[in-house]
Amino acid sequence: LLGGSFAPLGGQNLIEAAACGCPVVMGPHTFNFSEAAQLAQEAGAAVRVASLEVGVEQAMALAGDPARREVLSVAGLAFAAAHRGAAQKTASAVLALATERAAR
Repeated sequence: LLGGSFAPLGGQNLIEAAACGCPVVMGPHTFNFSEAAQLAQEAGAAVRVASLEVGVEQAMALAGDPARREVLSVAGLAFAAAHRGAAQKTASAVLALATERAAR
């Protein structure tokens, strides 16, 4: 369960959980990570639920369904691998812009 997504706090970084092969069950409040949450859901790497109660039900269902857990785990690992390196890419882009402006 992605705890920070069940209260209007903005969510948590679900890519870290996915990178560990953990099935991700997230609530409705993911505005700090909205793009990652949407992409993870589309990739089958995360399940979005409307409430903590439904999230607990989903987690309990996953606990009893190894095949479904494996599907989410594999999708999560692939999703995380596809999004690895974002910080490095961003830093490189900022450095390139700063270097270009300094040369003016």
